[in-house]
Amino acid sequence: MGRDNISGIKKRGIIKNIFLAPGRVLQWIMYMTVGNVKGYGKVRTQTRLSRSPLMTYVYSMVFWLGVAWLGLEFYFLEIYGNGFLIDFS
Repeated sequence: MGRDNISGIKKRGIIKNIFLAPGRVLQWIMYMTVGNVKGYGKVRTQTRLSRSPLMTYVYSMVFWLGVAWLGLEFYFLEIYGNGFLIDFS
């Protein structure tokens, strides 16, 4: 029987679920597209990454750090006229 929780992380609290949502979505996409990968080793690697609870946290952290970076970038662009890390002038 199939399961929706590919990574196997227990559901506890709405904040944790919101934080882990981007990682779970990415892992679900990786799990569903494993048929497009050529070679047994690559299939095993992608399947292992899509089922790893640790990688759920890593993918989610990278996503939220990217959102924070973009937020700071647009904040500094609006206030000071140039970006936080990228100079758009």
